[in-house]
This record gives sequence, structure tokens and C-alpha cells, in this order.
Amino acid sequence: MIKKAISFLLCALLLSGAGLSVAAELKLATSPWPPYVDENLPGKGLALKLVTTALSRAGYKTSLRIESWTRTLEGADIGVYDAIPAAWYSEERARAFNFSKPYLTNNIMLLKRKDDPFTFNGLSDLKGRIIGIIPGYAYGPAFDAAGNFYRVNSRHLVENLTKLRLGQIDLTLDDERVLMHDLGKYMANSQGQFVILPKPLSVNGLHIAVSRQRPDHEKIVADFDKAMEEMKQDGEYEKILNEYAIYRKRL
Repeated sequence: MIKKAISFLLCALLLSGAGLSVAAELKLATSPWPPYVDENLPGKGLALKLVTTALSRAGYKTSLRIESWTRTLEGADIGVYDAIPAAWYSEERARAFNFSKPYLTNNIMLLKRKDDPFTFNGLSDLKGRIIGIIPGYAYGPAFDAAGNFYRVNSRHLVENLTKLRLGQIDLTLDDERVLMHDLGKYMANSQGQFVILPKPLSVNGLHIAVSRQRPDHEKIVADFDKAMEEMKQDGEYEKILNEYAIYRKRL
């Protein structure tokens, strides 16, 4: 009798469990981009913390793969990965990805030496200047097409910061939070020698990009957008931003 009761109870538990919803899992992939994506920062970076928090609230489990940017795009394009948590929109990318609404804004800023009187109001002001860039970086169509200044290529922002400090270039540029992160990490003793110019070169919205190989890509984006809006309404969004406020302090 007792065995029958136990068997009945186990069957009941199994049947009730079958009706429970199981969280969908999303395989995320992206490249290192501190302070937005950095495995050494709390929450693995500002962008990742916002994205994974929103997806968790929407009922999704996530796993993360850190790859080069090229491998990230290729893998998500063919469905090896489900989504890129931090991406800028372009019409070309939209053919392979369904983009969320922007959840952050990236301000691309110019950086100069403090003793340089240079001011920036538009691309015409860059005439004759030597600017340190990273090839392949999306600074903006107007900047990329301009021919009134000289470009010096570097592999990483820290190389451009060193060249700027040594007077080998006149300016460099990057996202404002990225500039603040790298100056604080790599140029702590000489940070006061630099100034971020107040006018952005360009402003880009930051999105999650869900692979169109996922049959439910539209639902994922809709769920994410809804959860992110709820985070803004209940204060969770602002709370996370404040954890990374140090990277918005202008020089």
C-alpha cells in the first residue's frame, strides 16, 4: 500500500513538472570591449550585465563565449551563436540579425593632449591633423570618408594613447566609456595630460543582435525590449548604470 502511494506521488510530481515552462537558453558571443564586455569586471561589463539581467527577467538562460569580433559575427550569422549582446546597427548586418531597440548610447569622442588648444565643432576642423585610429572600427560614415586629415593605424587604443602622449599623433578617438576605462587602467600616472573634447564625433545606439537563424528571433527581441523597458521603469537599469558611473567622468 505504501509503495503504491509513493509511486502515485512520484507520478503526480512528474506530471505536474511536465507542465512547467523551461527557460529557453541563448548562446551569446562577443569580443572583449571594456568596460562594456570584460570578464574581469563585475557582471562581466556594463553591456553584458544589462543584457543578461533583461534576458533573465524575460525568462531566458544565457551562456557566453568570448571570441574575436570577426568570429563572433561569422558564428552568429550561421547560427552557431544565437545573439550578440553589444552591436551597432547597420543595414548590412540587419540582413543576418534582428536588432533590439537601443539600450545604451555610445558617444564617439576625440581625445587630445591638454596643452593643445585645438577645438572641435565639425570634420572641417580636423584638416591637417594626425589622428590615431584602429582599422575596421566604425567611427561613422562621414569620418571614414573624410580625406582632410592623416590617419595612423594602431591595433589597440592603448597604442594610440601612448602615441598621443609622446606627441606622435595629434588626436585619437573612441567611445567615451572605453576612453575613460583605458586611460584609468593604462595611463593612470599621466591621465591629467589628456582632455576628451566635449562634442561627439558620432553617436551610435547599442543593441542586441539576434541571429535570424533562430526561428524565434522576433520573440526574443520583443521579450528583451519589454524587459529592458521594465528595468528602466523600476530603477534596475539606473542602478546598473551607476555601478559603472566612473567611466562617464569627463577629463
